[in-house]
Amino acid sequence: MDKVITLPKSGATVVLGNPNEIKQKDREIITSLINPDDNELTQTYALLKGILRVLIKSWTLDAIIPSAMPDSLGELYPEDFDALGREVKDYIPIVIPDFLTKSQDTDSPKDNSNA
Repeated sequence: MDKVITLPKSGATVVLGNPNEIKQKDREIITSLINPDDNELTQTYALLKGILRVLIKSWTLDAIIPSAMPDSLGELYPEDFDALGREVKDYIPIVIPDFLTKSQDTDSPKDNSNA
């Protein structure tokens, strides 16, 4: 089911698609934005941008939607982008189920001692 969000600063409305209905091509767009050498915060930010890029179906802003013009997310006020990020952050395990597990595995040091 689509979700309609009203942005706090601009007052624009955004229609987000259902994260359970994305296709593999959408996942590839999302993951292409993630640099494995970046820190976790930067990776999560890229992941949120990718999710917004594929899930925003329409909006009332005077800009082309991100699926057609990815740079249009840069036209948002920071408060509006943050509000959208909060809306889609819970979609991460739905869209990329292994993302959190793999990032936690690589961040935790392995104990190789024989104590």
